Amino acid sequence: MQRIEDLTARAQARHRQGRTLDAIRLYEDALEIRISLYGADSPSVKKACDNLCDVLNGAALKHLQNEEHEAAKLLLKKAEALSGPDDLITAVTYNNIACYFRRKGKLRTALSYLEKAQRIEMRVKTVSNPAGTRLNLCAVLSQLDRH
Repeated sequence: MQRIEDLTARAQARHRQGRTLDAIRLYEDALEIRISLYGADSPSVKKACDNLCDVLNGAALKHLQNEEHEAAKLLLKKAEALSGPDDLITAVTYNNIACYFRRKGKLRTALSYLEKAQRIEMRVKTVSNPAGTRLNLCAVLSQLDRH
């Protein structure tokens, strides 16, 4: 347990310092230990996965802004693998994956991810940015001449 806390504290410090990739590696190490100690379905592991997904999504968006598409894609795929099927963080990840595909000009794939995100958001009670998904949907539909 102490090892998990140490790794998490180091990861948080690296993240605050802007050393996001180092932070991600430390969060992943802590997550591996959590899984081995508590099992993949434990609340502790779920919370750690959600936190790591949040960091992965943030880092991916920075890479997208810098036109570093492959780096963003790798981070988003990690976030997608860690998130649950109907979790809010999954909707956020799907929205960000849609942004990736939109930038790559794959509008139908982007639309598919946005529709998945919207379905999740409609089932969840609290959504941090419901307008974001709808705006992205409108933009993609407009680009597909389906407005």
